[in-house]
Amino acid sequence: MNSAHRSIHVAALCLAPFALAAPAFPAQLDLPSEGWASWEVAAVDGAPDWCCWSSDRKVRNAPGAACRLDGEPSGYGSRDDETTDAVRIYARVAGGKIDRLRVLSASCPVEAATPIRDLGTVAEDDSARWLIDLAKQSDSAAVKRHGVGEHVLTALAINRGNVARDALAGMARSDARKETRKQAVFWLALLRGSEGAEITSSIMFNDKDPDVRQHAAFSMTQSKSPRAAAELIRLGNTDTAGEVRAQAWFWLAHTGATEAENAIAAALRKDADEEVRDRALFALSQLPDDRSTRALIAAAEDRSLSRELRKKAVFWLAQSDSDSARAYLDQVLTTRF
Repeated sequence: MNSAHRSIHVAALCLAPFALAAPAFPAQLDLPSEGWASWEVAAVDGAPDWCCWSSDRKVRNAPGAACRLDGEPSGYGSRDDETTDAVRIYARVAGGKIDRLRVLSASCPVEAATPIRDLGTVAEDDSARWLIDLAKQSDSAAVKRHGVGEHVLTALAINRGNVARDALAGMARSDARKETRKQAVFWLALLRGSEGAEITSSIMFNDKDPDVRQHAAFSMTQSKSPRAAAELIRLGNTDTAGEVRAQAWFWLAHTGATEAENAIAAALRKDADEEVRDRALFALSQLPDDRSTRALIAAAEDRSLSRELRKKAVFWLAQSDSDSARAYLDQVLTTRF
């Protein structure tokens, strides 16, 4: 995923309005009975600098512009690899409920229709406990629409400290709602460093639901774990579900790892599931640059593969804009027809 817009891709997961029953607010969070409050909290290492940006120039909005808390998010995300060491959480109370939550870099300018009560800096564990309470006390309507609330998961993921990490890990491992487990593992992989990657790996191999294991495989590619490729190869070789194995090869190709070609080529020869073999061949077409062309040519020339697989390799070569692919196809047409 393009680093300049990684957060734009996930912004919809964390900014949608939701309605959660107001918890018994900790004393440290003296929220108003109506309106906005905000507080600053320490962020995890490498936290993205979430703010509002110009959509065409990838630069922060001109002076005087700001993120509008009451409106729909526009041009929201992080720029390149810029990070922050602190974030602000904005919560709006309406009718005794939290009806909106937003998480932005502490330096990001904002504006709201009503005054914002500034609670100052809140200890990371106090903020995490408030978020956990908010998640636990969601009303039935909110649960139906938004599950535990991806925005709460986002805030927990970027919140420094073990309380936030452990709560998110618990949701990823054991929440009864599949979508909550999927979103929790995504945020763990994206924002919680090596610890998040380890938890993601555990879920990738152990969750009972193959859909969650697939999502964990994707999430692993969003982490910075040096073992991501090795873990995906192990998943592709061992998972009992063909769909999970196929997705492991697809995401392995997208990592661009040097060992991807050999691992996927081996799956072409040994996986017992025809659909997985077809999907593994497609994964070769997703390798970067000319590597995909070389891998597909090797598959087309590999007489240990079935005729159908070799034909499909030629098909994917024909979809390529690579000069090498066109040269190979010209050679095939010239020498064999």
